[in-house]
Amino acid sequence: MLIGRSIRSHYGAKISTGAGRFGGLFFHRCNPVCKVRQQQGFTLIELIIVIVLMGILAATAAPKFVDLSVNAEKAVFSGISSAFKNGVQQVHFVWLINGKKSAVQNFIEISDPLAGGDLSVNSAGYPADTRGVSLTLNSQNDCLDVWRAVLDSQDARVESDDSSDFSARYNGGNTCTYTYNKQPSLTVDYDSNSGKISINT
Repeated sequence: MLIGRSIRSHYGAKISTGAGRFGGLFFHRCNPVCKVRQQQGFTLIELIIVIVLMGILAATAAPKFVDLSVNAEKAVFSGISSAFKNGVQQVHFVWLINGKKSAVQNFIEISDPLAGGDLSVNSAGYPADTRGVSLTLNSQNDCLDVWRAVLDSQDARVESDDSSDFSARYNGGNTCTYTYNKQPSLTVDYDSNSGKISINT
């Protein structure tokens, strides 16, 4: 049983005091002034601390997101370049299986209209062009032909400039370089004399 008396605080709240079982103060109600004080927001210092912490988190996380993007592009390049390498090797294997010993015009039928025709191979049995002009890879157009014929050009388009996924360059000596335009340091070198493909990452 509570023994004591009720008094009113400075703000009008009724307070019970006494020497009862629990003692102490008991608030029965709180006026509007009291409620306003209980609902205070963040102070300026607290907001500054939150902003500083968010800045630190952003500075720490941003490089990781950039790395993820770079790694994703490298993975795309790796997949496409590996597909090109495997495609060149498969053309050569078909040439060997058929017992060919020389260049063959329109050796493999290509359905992709962007390829410009069927794929011809040179005297070593490696992709040369799709127009069957010389049966050797000896121009930038031949570099474009080979890429488009070996790969589905809709998935990895190639042009003579940087307007598509890859750009092709003829280096002379029956060799080409394909540059991944999203990351120009990533390239594929193709030597049609030996069929060697170097993937540079």
